[in-house]
Amino acid sequence: MLKFLKSLFGGNDNPASIPSSSQKTQEYPFKNPSKTQLAECERLGLEVKSGMSSHDVWQMVSDAKKDPRIKALDEAYHAKQRAIQEAEDREEYGDIIVYNYKRMDALCRVGVHHLVVFKKGKQVDADVLEFERANIEDENEKKIHVTVEGLRPKIYKPRGESPYIEWNKEIVFKSDQILEVETLPTPIDMFELAQLENALERARQLKQKYLKE
Repeated sequence: MLKFLKSLFGGNDNPASIPSSSQKTQEYPFKNPSKTQLAECERLGLEVKSGMSSHDVWQMVSDAKKDPRIKALDEAYHAKQRAIQEAEDREEYGDIIVYNYKRMDALCRVGVHHLVVFKKGKQVDADVLEFERANIEDENEKKIHVTVEGLRPKIYKPRGESPYIEWNKEIVFKSDQILEVETLPTPIDMFELAQLENALERARQLKQKYLKE
């Protein structure tokens, strides 16, 4: 599986080490700054002093990016890297594949829900989905296509508790299987089953026009 426009955010090799607000006072085991952190500090003009740990450097970079000048430098760097990566992918995969990838990737946001009409074999189906990620797939270097991974809702009814919704039923499409996407203006609350049913009804209505074609 090929990943397109790879994540370009350096500076922290281990996301688990980033402290939450409730962890700010805890002690961190000493770990030397990574090569990625050192390179980022050099790029941003930050001095890594002797004895600084990986967490110290992470905190310094995090604080520095609150400065508009440093933030602008960082954003310009990542924009340039994305442009370079996109140019390489356009050369390798072609404009249509890149366009489809970017179109699908723009829909992949945590907590954003979509009404989706899609092909399932020769049938047409519809559901409410949360898209996770888009990928460029290369099958034997001959058939290249874009896929998008999504989550379907599942209702849980625990005994003695209120029923709730979780997005954990995985589904994978090729981009050309997706017929229509309508993004909901607000996400569906995990305890609002009526809100989910209304969204599903709307998805079924969207599906009808494709059944008549």
